[in-house]
Amino acid sequence: MAKMVPSAIPDLLVSDPKRQAERQVYDSLDRELGGDFTVYWSRPWHRFRPDGTGRDGEVDFIIAHPTLGILALEVKGGTVSCDDQGQWVSESHSGTPYNLKRSPITQAMEGKYELRNRLKKVSGLERRQLNLCHGVVLPDNIRPIRPLGADAPLELFAFSNEIGAGRLGDWVRETLSRGAAACDAPGPEGMRALHEIIAAEFELRPHLASALAHDMKKIGFLTAEQAYVLDSLAGNPQMAIAGAAGTGKTLLALEKAMRCTRDGQRSLLTCFNTALAAHLKGLVGEVKNLTIAGFHEFCGKVAHLAKVPLDNVQDPAFYSRVLPGALEQAMQQRPGLAFDAIIIDEGQDFERPWYDALRLSLKDLDTSIFHVFYDDNQRIYGGGQGFADELPKLSFRLIRNLRNTRAIHRSLKPWYDARGALSAGPAGQPVDWIEVRSREQAYNNASVFVADLTKTAQLQASDIAILTGGARDRCILFSQAQIGGAVPVSASDPRGKTRIWCDTVRRFKGLEAKCVVLVDIDQLLEDELIYVALSRPSLLLRVIGLPEDILRVKGGQEA
Repeated sequence: MAKMVPSAIPDLLVSDPKRQAERQVYDSLDRELGGDFTVYWSRPWHRFRPDGTGRDGEVDFIIAHPTLGILALEVKGGTVSCDDQGQWVSESHSGTPYNLKRSPITQAMEGKYELRNRLKKVSGLERRQLNLCHGVVLPDNIRPIRPLGADAPLELFAFSNEIGAGRLGDWVRETLSRGAAACDAPGPEGMRALHEIIAAEFELRPHLASALAHDMKKIGFLTAEQAYVLDSLAGNPQMAIAGAAGTGKTLLALEKAMRCTRDGQRSLLTCFNTALAAHLKGLVGEVKNLTIAGFHEFCGKVAHLAKVPLDNVQDPAFYSRVLPGALEQAMQQRPGLAFDAIIIDEGQDFERPWYDALRLSLKDLDTSIFHVFYDDNQRIYGGGQGFADELPKLSFRLIRNLRNTRAIHRSLKPWYDARGALSAGPAGQPVDWIEVRSREQAYNNASVFVADLTKTAQLQASDIAILTGGARDRCILFSQAQIGGAVPVSASDPRGKTRIWCDTVRRFKGLEAKCVVLVDIDQLLEDELIYVALSRPSLLLRVIGLPEDILRVKGGQEA
């Protein structure tokens, strides 16, 4: 039996009396041709003319064989006739005549030429002279004695004689064999090309751009709404504001600093991560009376202004003790450098003595504003949070995850403590957990994914961050001149639309991107890093790694 496409007689062919002849031909071809033949039923085509107008057509049957060639067949039921004006007529079994718009020979020929032209455009087939034939089947008519016209020799036709005698398959072989010797065989590549042209399966994916824009709009609305917290806390100069990842701490810290500055207060917004500080600077630019700096950078600048020497840079405690000590000394020597308001973001990263140094940088220890935003996730940071003893005693907890979609929020659940956070975001796209067999395969998957997002205009390169669980200089992916067509940069570098964030999970702490791709997850060995990594994207998250590492990052949960 032949390979039939479709594999069963469609309902419309069974139920439509006007297509009874095609059903006869379908059954005969299926029965009489061997498995080396592929038969396609009812293949429509469309092309545009040079003037922009369209041309439609349909081939009732296309029969293909890897060595014999390709045959385009037109089937006409009923009693067929043609007058001296070239008008073809088909009379139904009930005696109703139907004028045919075009000769069935012309229809078959057009289908043949359409196939030839499309196959010529396939790489590897453009120079080959394939054996393409055309023919007509008239299953309700007996074979006449003489040709039907100069353009209609009897060899082009199969009649009820062939179908009734079970010889339609033989007629197909004879028709194809006439030109096979003088032409090139389609071969497997020709058969594949034909299938892709007239019957290839496809699945259209929804374009993410509009869905992501909708999700981002909702997240933006929720984040703006979160500013109500600052209104409710107004009048409390010293506050500790806690919340898990995604609850909007960083943007609230920035908003608080901007409000203090607008009120004429000399303000400092500081954090541990220099990349986060650089990002916040980039968001607001230069603002009078506002200093945004990483904590150690700030210590160094103030020490320089107060002419406090920093000669002991080789001291192992340079960052933990020397720089904070220099800040205290500088403020004692130059009280005029003090601030009306100090806002700290990611306060859980600060050591206890650093808070003392920052408090000494306030103009008034009791009335100046001192706000600390920090992550109080006990699941990650443990119950003995020493820094918490130095926080202001008046506190407030953020409970809504505003950054992440609900799909991404669910991936964080194993890494939240019992209090966790409530997801307020949109449903979002499912998290992609991609299992690979090697690091090279993971890097290739990441690059292809980024290319797909950017080339289909679903995201700009600058919306995407690829984060490694290990060291940046050991990630071979980052050493490439381009990744998926975008130029890789580190998180602290200036970016443009064609530049993609490529950095470590550790350095990306406090930052976020619309889409995050995680690689080298075998090196995410600390719970805190897994928690940080999964919480960085707002809209899309793809995690790529070996199956056992995927399961571990999932928190041991299969689903």
